[in-house]
Amino acid sequence: MLRAQTNQEGRYRIERLPLGAYRVQVRLIGYATAVRPVTVTAGETAQLDFTLTAAAVSLEGVTVVAATGEEQRAREIPNTVSHIDASKINQEALPTNLADLLNARAPGVQVLPSGGTTGTGSRIRIRGATSVSLTNEPIIVVDGVRVENGPESNSIGVGGQTPSRLNDLNPDEIESIEIVKGPAATSLYGTDAVNGAIQIRTKRGRPGPTRWTGYVEGGALDDHADWPANFTSRTDSGASCTLTAAALPRGATGACVIDTVRSFNPLKVFSPFQTGSRQQYGLSASGGSEATTFFLSGDFEREKGVYHPNDLRRVSLRANVRNQVSRLLDIAVSTGYVSSDLGLPQNDNNSAGIASSGLLGCAQLACPIDTAKHGYGFLTPEQAFNIFVAQGIERFTGSLNANFRPSSFLSIRAVAGTDVTNRFDQQTIPPGLVPLNQNTLDGNRISNRTQLFNYTAQLTSLASFRLGPELVSNTSVGVQYFKNVFAQTAASGRKLAKGSASLAGVVIPTVNETTNQFVTIGEYVQEEVGLRDRVFFTGALRNDRNSAFGSSFGNIVYPKVGGSWVISDEPFFPRSNLMNSVRLRAAWGRSGRQPGPTDAIAFFNPVAVAASGDVPGITDSSVGNQSLKPERTSE
Repeated sequence: MLRAQTNQEGRYRIERLPLGAYRVQVRLIGYATAVRPVTVTAGETAQLDFTLTAAAVSLEGVTVVAATGEEQRAREIPNTVSHIDASKINQEALPTNLADLLNARAPGVQVLPSGGTTGTGSRIRIRGATSVSLTNEPIIVVDGVRVENGPESNSIGVGGQTPSRLNDLNPDEIESIEIVKGPAATSLYGTDAVNGAIQIRTKRGRPGPTRWTGYVEGGALDDHADWPANFTSRTDSGASCTLTAAALPRGATGACVIDTVRSFNPLKVFSPFQTGSRQQYGLSASGGSEATTFFLSGDFEREKGVYHPNDLRRVSLRANVRNQVSRLLDIAVSTGYVSSDLGLPQNDNNSAGIASSGLLGCAQLACPIDTAKHGYGFLTPEQAFNIFVAQGIERFTGSLNANFRPSSFLSIRAVAGTDVTNRFDQQTIPPGLVPLNQNTLDGNRISNRTQLFNYTAQLTSLASFRLGPELVSNTSVGVQYFKNVFAQTAASGRKLAKGSASLAGVVIPTVNETTNQFVTIGEYVQEEVGLRDRVFFTGALRNDRNSAFGSSFGNIVYPKVGGSWVISDEPFFPRSNLMNSVRLRAAWGRSGRQPGPTDAIAFFNPVAVAASGDVPGITDSSVGNQSLKPERTSE
């Protein structure tokens, strides 16, 4: 199978074909596929012209299978893959983040939103949760490279809501998204793909003059929640009749008779909310020559939440370049950079939370214990705003894709790339300003620096043969290497000196260092046979080795089989204006979920033991399991 891409005038050229009969197929998303026969004879040039017709729905839509990187038509795939045309959605209404781009646009994909705090992320579920103890997040692949997608990317708790690395991706940089669902579809993606895979392709340039695109967005953020009031019961003498365990005997003996019920709503009377704002500015340029194309973009985003300390600033940059080195080789380089600063408020399941303090506050303005709290239960908003929590992100994602076509039947694809995130989490509580407990009154400082590394390398070869006039074979063989590293140095200290905002000003310091990593090496083979371009059979195997497996457990094999039949193309199928295509498909496969990086290892933690003075000691941290296997799911 030999491919060619048209230029800006729609012209194409296919060379080095052996003599014989061929079928030329032209595909373009949004149009029906056109197929015409051609015969190549000695000393002559064959010319074929095509006219494409628009098609609202077509089985010919092109998807990308991340395990092999080869393009496949929807009719050939035995499992389900949802396609999202991100570039079209961005033209209609620019989503604020990747979660918005995915939400309600693919069946079986759930976007579980956060509570609305600026800068926090959502959880993604494909066909629901599949594990009780391990992650349920799908893997994310950007231009062939695995990237970090942790939904809880923060080491300092603020009550529940956390940032997500998924939303570091700028939706305006995305060309398309393919969502692969279930073990039957993700067998070739590796030993941690049972939750599905989201394949993202960023924008590419097209030959022609440079095209400039810009956008400006602005808006306001308001809190529209109807916060309930707090209530308390009183006797005619003014004593409290709150139904606590201590007051129940008094009520039973008639000593506490409710006379009045009082209410007060501190979240409305002394509202902590403000009107937030949002601005986003972006500019991109694309174009190039027949040999080299480019796409460049820059984006600045600023959002202020409805709480005073909740603020996000983010800068996104992208540069994608593709070069047709020769008739046999093309190389594409994709790079993306994100820098962001986020301030987070105290909220949710948190005694220092602003909303929770209001909901658990007093039912009258003058609380019996502390009249300065204005009806708030634990801290006033002013006191909670003194807790400074922030996160800084510097992230780079880069990939190199090379396609080499040494002959008409063989193509080789190589991918290498990395995703590196430097994260700085910090918290400062000034002494004497947050009267929640003795620790907050003394003041404290937390400074956690985390590095997240993801490395991907992959080599795939595809051989296509025509076994007969109407029988085609496509054989893919490949190897993949993936490495994930988590490295963190966490430092904190209590009793912070007044006027200090660094660890140098603490009296009781604590330091902890953590490094986790795992490596996956997988080999796979896939065979696809197509009959009359309407019946397709697929079989595949992937063999994985993973450093998180127990030492006595060897490799694991994930099989996959499936078939697809476009029955509407058969002569016997009745024609109808109600349906333009009907396809029958079936697939079975197995995928897995790897254990944690250190779950299989027995190790100890060092501790200080008070025995005739402090002496070093150890405690059990993990019993380990040398036979530990990955979780496996079949579909």
